Amino acid sequence: MPDYIIRENDKIAQPAFRVLLYCGGSLNDPANASGVTRLFDLFLQHYGAEAAWVAIGDESRPLRPKPIDEATLADARQWINTPNKTFPATCRIVGPLSDETENVVVPTFRVDEYRVMFLDMSVPADPDRALPFAEAATQIIREMPVIASIMGMGFYLPVALESLKNYLPRAFPRYRTAIEFTVDSATMGIRKTGEGFRWDKNKDVEPGIPDIGWRTIIGPDFTSRLPDLDALANAPGVTYERTGDIAVITAGPAPIWGDVNRGEDIAPYRAVADALRPVRYPVEVAVGTLFGDQEYDPDGRDRVEAYLARFDDEATA
Repeated sequence: MPDYIIRENDKIAQPAFRVLLYCGGSLNDPANASGVTRLFDLFLQHYGAEAAWVAIGDESRPLRPKPIDEATLADARQWINTPNKTFPATCRIVGPLSDETENVVVPTFRVDEYRVMFLDMSVPADPDRALPFAEAATQIIREMPVIASIMGMGFYLPVALESLKNYLPRAFPRYRTAIEFTVDSATMGIRKTGEGFRWDKNKDVEPGIPDIGWRTIIGPDFTSRLPDLDALANAPGVTYERTGDIAVITAGPAPIWGDVNRGEDIAPYRAVADALRPVRYPVEVAVGTLFGDQEYDPDGRDRVEAYLARFDDEATA
């Protein structure tokens, strides 16, 4: 397994199995609140014994972490299902503080709303544990108003260190499949909104899915733009399931890091990336938001563009 991503001798981003989810509607909507509650309980079932702190924040509640116990978890469930929450709003669970890094570690759960409702579950990077967790999460997500969901190996950057997101991405030249961005950073380009990126001045740019994962789930925002998507069912190593406007696409039997040094085969990821090319994340948005603002930093812009194209570069396969 990879080590942390290191910046100036400090370990900042932890290897993890990541589940990122973006949904239409609000966290106040019953369909979203129900699905989030089920994911919350699934997270606790699989990883709750390793979690340490819970925090809830909105306009009426300051974001203050409390030790996890039955009362604080019950409060979190009630909050998730309380209608008319004020926004911005968030519910977060994190692991303990690490003496080594002086920051929290996985497992972590985070649900927020800003532009769209989004959720991040980052858990230990053990594929044997991640597989049943991912399968159960998929069944829940496909019943939600999903825009897109990405699952796979990657790196978790604690919220307290998100000011360092412009140091990323760093691991992808070796670990080709690693998901390196923070969940909130992809909200600008997943749907057109009235603030942030100037969609009105970039009429040829369309929203896109945040990344290509070991498992990529896409909803009607994107399946409607992919008339030939069903052909993925014939791609070697790729599993393709379609239920109405929801497509679940899996690249290989288990998540891998795509480790160049170990010669890990990422051909199924490449096949998925190629099929989803028309709806991949727009580079015009990514350079200004996905890893902080890199638009006017030549080195940073090059890293972001290379990250988005990492499944297209045959020379580094």
